[in-house]
Amino acid sequence: MNSMLIPFFCIIFLSSLHAQNNSVDDLSLEDMLDMETELTADVGSRSGAVSSLYSLSPTDVVTAQEIQHTGITSLTDLLRYFVAGFNAPETSVADGSDHIRAFTLRGMSPDQVLVLINGKRVHTSALLHVNGTIGRGSSGVDLDTIALSAIEKIEVLRDGAAAQYGSDAISGVINIILKGAEHTDEVSFHAGQRKKGDGRELAADLFVTKQLAYDGFVNFTLQIKQQEQTQRAGKDRRNNAPDYETHVGIPDATNIVALLNSDSELGNGANIYSHFTFNYRESEASTFARVKTAAYPKGFLPILQADITDIGLTVGAKGEIQNGYYWDISNTLGYNHIRYSMRDTYNYDLNPSPSSFYNGTLSFLQNTTNLDMKKHFNTIDIAFGLEHRIENYTIKAGDENSYFKSGSQGFSGYRKENEVDATRNSDAIYFDVKNKFSETFSMQGALRYENYSDFGSTTTAKMALSYFVLENFFLRSSASTGFRAPSLSQSHYSHTSTFNGLIEGTFKPSDEVARLYGAKDLKAEKSKHFTVGGVYQFNDENSLSLDYFYTYINDRIILSNEYELTPSEQNMYGINKVRFFTNAVDTRTSGIDIKYNLDHKFSQNATLKWSLWYNYSKNRVVSFNDNTTTRKNSFEQIDRMENGQPKESFKSILSYQYNKVTTTLNTSYVGGYRQVIDDVAYSFDAQWYTDLDISYSVTKDFHIALGALNLFDTIPNKWDSLDGYTYGYNGIKPYSRYSPYGYSGAYYYLRTNYRF
Repeated sequence: MNSMLIPFFCIIFLSSLHAQNNSVDDLSLEDMLDMETELTADVGSRSGAVSSLYSLSPTDVVTAQEIQHTGITSLTDLLRYFVAGFNAPETSVADGSDHIRAFTLRGMSPDQVLVLINGKRVHTSALLHVNGTIGRGSSGVDLDTIALSAIEKIEVLRDGAAAQYGSDAISGVINIILKGAEHTDEVSFHAGQRKKGDGRELAADLFVTKQLAYDGFVNFTLQIKQQEQTQRAGKDRRNNAPDYETHVGIPDATNIVALLNSDSELGNGANIYSHFTFNYRESEASTFARVKTAAYPKGFLPILQADITDIGLTVGAKGEIQNGYYWDISNTLGYNHIRYSMRDTYNYDLNPSPSSFYNGTLSFLQNTTNLDMKKHFNTIDIAFGLEHRIENYTIKAGDENSYFKSGSQGFSGYRKENEVDATRNSDAIYFDVKNKFSETFSMQGALRYENYSDFGSTTTAKMALSYFVLENFFLRSSASTGFRAPSLSQSHYSHTSTFNGLIEGTFKPSDEVARLYGAKDLKAEKSKHFTVGGVYQFNDENSLSLDYFYTYINDRIILSNEYELTPSEQNMYGINKVRFFTNAVDTRTSGIDIKYNLDHKFSQNATLKWSLWYNYSKNRVVSFNDNTTTRKNSFEQIDRMENGQPKESFKSILSYQYNKVTTTLNTSYVGGYRQVIDDVAYSFDAQWYTDLDISYSVTKDFHIALGALNLFDTIPNKWDSLDGYTYGYNGIKPYSRYSPYGYSGAYYYLRTNYRF
């Protein structure tokens, strides 16, 4: 940590020398808050957009202009590019996790980050990450259902906010603002491939806008993207190694995304608004190749296919009634559906066996209805509202052949006994108040009561304070409680498969066999959050912020280790091993965020923007809540939570525009991490990555760019001293699946965009 902070502060010190020539002493507080270069954010406040620099809780904004100069086509990768402390490894040979990526903020769980679109809750994926990946045991939002060309800006709230937004907002909130009025029709194309010649990607985006009367609009976005796989597998040294190579790298995928965003006037000061998102994805990834046998003399490579459909629809109306009361009523429906199938595989217990199978479906539906009211009284803003949410989770069985005895190799189908159709509802009421006592002192408070039909009720609260010590020096602090309701998938998911001749299963906590090993009905995770920090603005071009954060989570839900049944139990239940979800541990997360921003205009034709961001996040399991989970019997689980992700990350994003050329240089550092194999922890080194984008404006409306992600082809180190034939420096998987930037290497691209 200290080694990273020294160069960070040196850079800030040298850059801030320029501030001495542009003092803010002559600027009033109001002038500072109204600067043209200042960004605003809606997330974290119900009083309307506020300064992201001087928000009561740490907030960051990524703009459409910044997005355009990255050469990135995925929202998951974009947030990894811009946000220190955001992690999204690229897994392979991990079943469904190959097709829908898990992401984390500050090293916490994917389901502890709330995602909004235009301030409305986004549904999670039906996928439950159950393999040994980052995010194991959670269901998160699939960020890649949203096209970047539809986004106006992205707001990231780095603070606990469950008292404001409800369940999941423990580690932070990501609010995606779609493009509104006054935009231009645009088409863009992207083509690139990896340095090794594979991983080709082609993408085309179309954005069309129609202006309506009285500042109304309808915007339509379409993205079509084709991604080819990368192959980074090592040699298969097993006895009777197959003629087929296991695929280790990015999967093959075809992605179609469509968005519609609209707002129009109803009259009498009221507006009707809506946004619709649609995503269809076909993705293929391999499991481990099967060795040669007498029946299969060449072996075979099972391919898991995931057909994913994701739909979101929000419809609402808002306006003002007498005495300045603003109202907003909306309904948001979200649906995610995953259909699994296998090809190029066999069921050893069928003779003859088909080579393809339908393996079942997962689906999740969420419907949220909100009524929000707010009123401004002199220096006080008051908001209150109601929320009703219905959720439904289903598992449908695959073909009987897909799970008969040993099942289809690579991924056994869901069985009839795995089928579930679970529904719950929740009701919430909230109250939010913000008071600006003076030009220098403000306070915000929030209180939320929520009741769930399956586990009961909870009340959360938050208080935030801000104080201007000087006109250019601002202090802030917040304290809050939070919660995360156990997902329906954690309460109701089950799947049984055969591996190396053993029948293993994930069972619902309510199942009899899980109860034998200590399973109980799941409770909500509850959190306590505290942050304190400040902002110093050298002048209208330079600012520095530092924030400390602390989050304590009680009853954190994890997927247990596998427990081997006794011989008599195996005979009784017909399985060898069992695992389940449990409120097993309490965790503590603490760290700091340091961020420096420079926005300087040299002349009419030249500007420089520079952002430096350092994050340190430490996660620690501090206690165990039952006898089923201990540090000794769950070493791999606990070490993944504590050390599976880098504790340090640093980003330097430098953008220089001169005449028609814009050059963007992104330098990223990620700290070391560990992965446990057979109860031995193996360490992987910290690394630096560099991205470069050079854009040229051929005309005012036509732009062309060349660029590279991971310009210098940085590859993570292989396993140190581990020489297994599957995992090991000379094995099929020579790299850790925890690698924050994957292991596919440099990616070079060409992109163009044309406004019409």
